[in-house]
Amino acid sequence: MRSHHDRKAFAPAKATSSLGALVAASATVLLSCSNVDFPPASELQSVRILASRADQPYARPGETVKIEVLTYDGRVDRARPVKLYWIPIVCINPRDDLYYDCFRQFAGATVPGGGGGGGGDAGGGGGGSVVLAPGVDLTPYLPSGPTYSITLPNDIVTSHQKVEGTEPYGLAIAFNIACAGHVELVAREGRNPQAVPFGCFDDAHNRLDPDQYVIGFTRVYGYDTRRNANPTIEKIYQNGQEVDLAAGLVVDRCTTKLRRDCPDIKIDVLVPESNHEVQEGAGDQNGRVRREQIWAAYFADIGQLDGETRLLYDATTGKVSGSENKYKASNEPVSGTMVIVAHDNRGGAAWRQLPIHTR
Repeated sequence: MRSHHDRKAFAPAKATSSLGALVAASATVLLSCSNVDFPPASELQSVRILASRADQPYARPGETVKIEVLTYDGRVDRARPVKLYWIPIVCINPRDDLYYDCFRQFAGATVPGGGGGGGGDAGGGGGGSVVLAPGVDLTPYLPSGPTYSITLPNDIVTSHQKVEGTEPYGLAIAFNIACAGHVELVAREGRNPQAVPFGCFDDAHNRLDPDQYVIGFTRVYGYDTRRNANPTIEKIYQNGQEVDLAAGLVVDRCTTKLRRDCPDIKIDVLVPESNHEVQEGAGDQNGRVRREQIWAAYFADIGQLDGETRLLYDATTGKVSGSENKYKASNEPVSGTMVIVAHDNRGGAAWRQLPIHTR
């Protein structure tokens, strides 16, 4: 199995550092069982989960948290529609905060019909219940849709193993899958603890290729006192001029023979400085306050971006100058989509989706 996620360039906050490099400060991690090479993360050519956010990235024990996931279908052939499904078994405080430690609880578990379990509020789900086992179409029993709600246990903080040097916290993980087919449990092979336990299948129970689905999960942290707000994207700029978000980006097509010679179109976002929150407990040895890191991730289904991420706010030096991304337009008149996601390194996120018109 190869694990793949929308790559981030910045380290997580102290409170989440025990999660390791795979987290890469993202609320959502995407998993794929494939040995293929992935295209650049900024290109939208397949089924993708681009981001997720909780209305309370840091929640209190007993609170209900609403999670929202941003998916995108970049396939050319969309004969099979994509739906986002939720596994209605929320994982609480896995060993060492390892997401794959949650996989042990799925095989043989019972999922109630009607989208039950974990406080789900998404649509879909059938009656009765089903035992999770390979070869069974699970989608009639799974909540579907872009949102899902979970309620943190009252003991989520007190039941979590203590991590030296951090304020006590708890962790809830909700798994989801964007699938152009139906969802089945996959038989575990060998002893690989990271083997992904779910897959996406066609009507004949043939497993679909990685372009047809992606599995993700969202972390929500429980704290007794800490809070974290999602960032906001206030404005988007094209070559220094504010973009009408309804009209989108209007660009001239590239007429050069070589892609590298296409003119650069500078795209930037405004995340207000008020979003640059203090990280509690993250000061340095001299008592100086550290704030969040905030960055923007860019995606487009036409043209070409100069990389995926751009740092907007540094933890110690604040707002970063020259944070714009460079975009090269398509060679033909065509319309497409650009998605910009603002992340902070404590699980907060916001996004804007806007059209691109190449003339």
